[in-house]
Amino acid sequence: MPPDHSVIVDLAPYCNNAGISSCCDPAADGLDGMGTIFWAESLPASGTTIAYNGTRFVFPDKSDGMPDNVACEGQDIPLPVRHYRALHVLGMCDWRAFEEFIQLRAPDGTCTETRLGLSDASHYQGLQYGEHEALTCSLFTPDSLIPHVFLFGISLPGADYEMTETHLEAGIWHQVIALETSRPLAGLVLPDNPSMHLFALTVEASI
Repeated sequence: MPPDHSVIVDLAPYCNNAGISSCCDPAADGLDGMGTIFWAESLPASGTTIAYNGTRFVFPDKSDGMPDNVACEGQDIPLPVRHYRALHVLGMCDWRAFEEFIQLRAPDGTCTETRLGLSDASHYQGLQYGEHEALTCSLFTPDSLIPHVFLFGISLPGADYEMTETHLEAGIWHQVIALETSRPLAGLVLPDNPSMHLFALTVEASI
């Protein structure tokens, strides 16, 4: 087995959005400020270590009402000072796809930029930035008060309203950004676009 150079970044201190719920309260802000949320039952357990394409991530705390993702608002996230070759993101966008700049900060404080592109959570627009499908999950949109079960199309226990049966899907995507390895990094600054949501972040160190 090849060595694991994954450095899992703890996003909990930066989580500022509650986008996962098991109660589907239409009054909650959700991912988009209008109550759109992912069903908790269709996602991994809180704190689970999961792997996609050989990269490990830790899924956030998805307890009702707890912030479970980072809506990008320019958060400055420190990293252990090392040389890194890739940035791995589990994320998605609400409303539509977006591509923005991430600032990569060196130990001396100087920054370079790289692009982060994330597609809309729903599949109807397709994956536009070369992401891979990591999690296929269920999305609830309160506009019609009907939960759209994109994975199974079945009723969840205790639901007192009809579930739609559809072949459409929603998901959280795995985006990989190649990094320049010639200089070490000490942190990164996220874009200022709260429609971009990060659920997990791992950086891949150089050998």
